[in-house]
Parts: sequence; structure tokens; C-alpha cells
Amino acid sequence: MEARESKSSKKLFILIAIVVALIAGIGFFIYNKMNAESNQKKVPVLQYYYLAKDKDKQSNSEFKDKKNILSVSEFEKQIKYLSDNKYHALTLKEFEGYIKDKKSLPEKSVLITFDNSSKSNYVYAYPILKKYKMHAVSFAVSSKLTEKVQKFDSKNIQTLSKIELEKMKDVFEFGSHTHDLNKVIDNKPALIKAAKDDVKKDILQSNKLLQTNYFSYPFGKYNNASLEALNELGVGLAFTSSAGYATENSKPLEIKRWFISADTKMDTFENIVSGKYEISSK
Repeated sequence: MEARESKSSKKLFILIAIVVALIAGIGFFIYNKMNAESNQKKVPVLQYYYLAKDKDKQSNSEFKDKKNILSVSEFEKQIKYLSDNKYHALTLKEFEGYIKDKKSLPEKSVLITFDNSSKSNYVYAYPILKKYKMHAVSFAVSSKLTEKVQKFDSKNIQTLSKIELEKMKDVFEFGSHTHDLNKVIDNKPALIKAAKDDVKKDILQSNKLLQTNYFSYPFGKYNNASLEALNELGVGLAFTSSAGYATENSKPLEIKRWFISADTKMDTFENIVSGKYEISSK
């Protein structure tokens, strides 16, 4: 009887030891994974749209409450902060090397992007970025680029001219925001509504005009068909409007960005570019 009890006790002990070892192993794996993720380099990709002077923003009812129209003074404050704190503004080639080939980047790296390529990019953003020696990317709707330079109207959002686009290339590089799919059809983004072959035709035309292989989704929206179209065209990178950091594990055609809106406070901006910002779960 005692021998049987002894054998049973040994089996129970061995079973408990195995369970404990398994739990410890799983815990160690999870800890290492979480630790690696927390230590992983996070690259902030900033998303801007339009700029306007404070007086124009306050006096214009069309501008006043628009989240995607940032004041010029706030933009300069943000770019000055990046410059003063020795941030490196990435090129798309540098960023692509990091995402696809795991190439190392400078410690403080940031990618500055604009969607829609408005005239305010040329009038306001361009001289500020040049002043602080910062590089940026502008995603253009190529069908909207004008042949002639329009007289600047601070009360309206205007499109960029091809002449201005060329003048900006010492600071900006350009990607595609489609040729003519930056619009809404039946309450849905045209890119989502269009057939895959039509999407490919549009992007191919835009990429050829802009001499680019990089893309930003209109309204930040995409589906499997648009992903397939970009993949088949061999597009290098595509940017969404989903909030979050880029890491070496990011999908090249689903890069997240941080929308810098008119409501973005300076402390929030600092946390975003330092990699400390967390999206509220509320």
C-alpha cells in the first residue's frame, strides 16, 4: 500500500513539476516578447493637410473649425522643436529601407507627410521646412495640379501648380494620392468603389506623372482590391490614416501615421515624436 502511495506521489510531483515548467516557459516567452516589443524602435510618421495664418483661420468660417487646417504658427513651433531637439527628417527611401530591409535609422527619426498637395504647402510649409533644414513628403492628386500658378487666396484652399511643385523639390519629395480617385461616390471613397483594374490604371497614371512609387490612400481608406492593385503595380510604400507608429514589422502597404490636427497640443506632439504617446482605450 505504502509503495503504491509513494509511486502515486512521485507521479503527482512529476506532473506538477511539468506544469510549473510549462507555465514558467510560457511566461518567459511572453515576457521576452513584450520586452522586445517595448524596446522596438518606433518611427513617428506625421500626417498634415493644410496650413493657414491665425488671422485667416479665425476670420474665415470655412477654416475656423476645420481640424485639418493647422495654424502656421503652430506648424513652425512643431518644426522648430524637431530641429532644436536634433530630429532627423527621413526621406521615403530611408524609410523604405527601414521597413523592408531592416536598415538602421538615426536615433531620432521622423517622417513628415502632407496629403493633397495644396498651395499652402508651397506658401507656408515649404519656407518653414527649408528654414529648419527639414525634409518632407507631399502626396499629390495629380489630376488637380494646375499648369499655371494661381494667385494666392488665403481664404480658400487651392491646389498646387506643376511649376510650384518643381520649385519645392529641394525640400519636398512627392508621392501619389491617386490621379482622380480622391473623391466620394455614393458616400464611399472612390478608391474603394472602383474596380481593381481601374485603380491600377489611375495609380499608374499618377505615378508616371509624379515620377514616384509611393502612395497615400484618399481618406485613409482601402480594401483588399486596392491592396492587390498596389501590390501588383509594385508600389513601394502606402500610407493610411490609422493612428500608430511604424516599426520594422509594419506592412509596407499599410503604414500608420499620426494626424497632426488643429487640436494637437504641443505636449501631445512632443510625446508622439518621442515614441511615448499611447492611444486611449476609452
